[in-house]
Amino acid sequence: MQAATAALVRAAREAFAQHGVRRTTMADVARAAGVVRQTVYNTVSSRDQLIELAIIQCCEELKESLTAAGRDDPEDIDEALLAFLVRAVATASTHTELNELNAALTPEQVEKLFGHSHPIEELIRETARPVLERALAAGRLRPGTTVEEAGRWIQGILTFALLHDAGEVGPGELERVLRTFALPSVLTER
Repeated sequence: MQAATAALVRAAREAFAQHGVRRTTMADVARAAGVVRQTVYNTVSSRDQLIELAIIQCCEELKESLTAAGRDDPEDIDEALLAFLVRAVATASTHTELNELNAALTPEQVEKLFGHSHPIEELIRETARPVLERALAAGRLRPGTTVEEAGRWIQGILTFALLHDAGEVGPGELERVLRTFALPSVLTER
């Protein structure tokens, strides 16, 4: 993203936070950015594109945050994968801005804008990659499974956890469920 576009998207995110994603107008974005409305339209083609860029920017920030947090994960592969899963569920379930941005688009708009590779999916795959690569190198991924396939499976696990209100379950219970069901679905026994 070019610097001018990134600055406009940051201003849009501020406007979205102030007025709500669905109620924010391009004039609100222009005011927040300190530019005229035509400048907004010269930079992005639509409000939906602005939301898309806000989602991408938000995911990039989350990716940096989750990647940095993963540097402190335990050496043990099981514990590192568990720490990643718990962190990802906690982040996704409590990140109000990302949830509101996603909710502002219909499934059809998401499909049109992102195709089959939504930035959140990329975020999950990329932040899970280091621990999955360690598991592969240690011979701990399920036989015949690639890092990419395991990343997609992790995506499914996280989606399932989030759809079943895992964010509202106590941390101990979430860890128990993930340890019991998620880890064995990706990793072989030690």
